[in-house]
Amino acid sequence: MTFVITPADLNGLTEQQLRGMRAAIINDLAARGLRLEDCPHIAISIRFIDEALARVVAVAPARPVRPKPPGF
Repeated sequence: MTFVITPADLNGLTEQQLRGMRAAIINDLAARGLRLEDCPHIAISIRFIDEALARVVAVAPARPVRPKPPGF
């Protein structure tokens, strides 16, 4: 991966998409035998993803936990 993912690229993505993107990048690094410290541009992209993920999680309303109805 030779490009930086910018905050503008992450607008409109869901929590699941952001987590998937982050995992894919980390897995790609591991598959290539690299660490995050070896690729500063990837570290920047991960930081932007983490910031976007924090915003999405903070804005998402908490789902009310409803009791499960009895089964018949």
